[in-house]
Amino acid sequence: MKVNIRITAWLSACFCLILLTLGAFLWLSTSRAITTKPPPLSTNTNQNTSPNSTVQLADVLSTHTTDAEPTKIGVKRQTVTLTIPPLPPVDYLLGSIGEACAVNEYPSRVEYHEQYQEHKGNLANSPFDSDGEWKSFKDEKCRAALETKTNSINPYLWGRESDTHGNRSALALVTIDNPLTFERIFSDPAGDFARVQEALVNPECQLSQDTATNWELKESCHADAFLNYALIRRFCNTKDPHFGVTRRDREYYRKADNPTPEQDRIMWIQALEDAWVMRKCDSLDLNLDLQLPEHTELRQQIEKFQVYEKNENRRKQTLNGTLIELAARLGDEAAGLTYPVKNDRHRPPYDEEGYKYGPLAQWFTTDLSDPTNLFSKLAPSVDRFRHLVPLFGKNIKTNGKVINFDHQVLAQHLCTPPYHIPPSDDETPTPEPSNCREIINKLRQEESSPSILEAITTFEDVAIRIDVYE
Repeated sequence: MKVNIRITAWLSACFCLILLTLGAFLWLSTSRAITTKPPPLSTNTNQNTSPNSTVQLADVLSTHTTDAEPTKIGVKRQTVTLTIPPLPPVDYLLGSIGEACAVNEYPSRVEYHEQYQEHKGNLANSPFDSDGEWKSFKDEKCRAALETKTNSINPYLWGRESDTHGNRSALALVTIDNPLTFERIFSDPAGDFARVQEALVNPECQLSQDTATNWELKESCHADAFLNYALIRRFCNTKDPHFGVTRRDREYYRKADNPTPEQDRIMWIQALEDAWVMRKCDSLDLNLDLQLPEHTELRQQIEKFQVYEKNENRRKQTLNGTLIELAARLGDEAAGLTYPVKNDRHRPPYDEEGYKYGPLAQWFTTDLSDPTNLFSKLAPSVDRFRHLVPLFGKNIKTNGKVINFDHQVLAQHLCTPPYHIPPSDDETPTPEPSNCREIINKLRQEESSPSILEAITTFEDVAIRIDVYE
């Protein structure tokens, strides 16, 4: 009996030892399997992604190994990022924004904005870093190209290169001594603000009547500072939705427009220019804000020169409109070429009317069919050229002041489509417009003075040289 008890105890001990050994083996095997198994692949794809998407995820996913977040045992984790295939390259000039900022390497702008928001952060060829900043801005060559190009832009003409019926073209057609550019308005904003304040308390600069002008006060009353400061307020006042860089004119294309590679990239270049101007604004002294409580008296001084519209709404003129018209009345030539142009049907037009006080007031008309209307891009006609070809003569004067037209820009304006076609009730198809050679040949058949014939010859020479005559 005792022998059986001892045998039973011995067998039980052996059984327990076997179980413990088996358990230890299984535990070690499982632990090793967990340690060596790679983490799951993260694709960051959206379950709602359309199978008909222009960029097929299966074609554009590319796997990248990263050490950004290594596992505790040092095994590298894999993530999947999206890459939008680049468009065919555009041949940009050396030193241009497109070349210096490597815009050819950017994804299609149309495709970029049609990707799901969560995918944008995973784009390997995104133009932005993880903080949403432009990668190109870290490159000195790109910054220099942006500085050079944007400094030379006239703020009124920014994005209006293809405009066909805007009176802002007056600023492109007339050559003035102190041309308006971004370089001019960002040259000394604090100094311009101080000069505006100085002029407003100077009795000599107090123009008593709404229509009074005195161009001889241009220097002593700092006429250019009024326009400079007004445009600083326009582009850098982000508190007012009617102002700011976002209201600038720009080209915009959707996928349905089937934009060319150049048109697609124009939108990236416009965005780079916007960012450059906004950076300039961010660097300004906060004290330049005219709406600050400490500038209450200054605002009241400006408001003394405001005018009201003579209609039932009685809309009060804005401070910017007042500043720009004061600049024109005091003799700033650029301010004297400003005209209220509406660029968004949801927003009111800028209300400056400096043209009323400038030397070219007679050229601004409201009837687009009037051939004397210089600033709209109407199709060439004998009537139109009869009035405008004399501008290629010498010593063109208006209101006693000599006006210098940029003959190359004027010839392009007169001879290159697209043209603005005024609306008509006539259902007859609009005929193909004549070219400038055809119009000039007809004009030469008329009896003309020697001075007109000389102007026609000058026009022909310019148009032929820049290849817009036919």
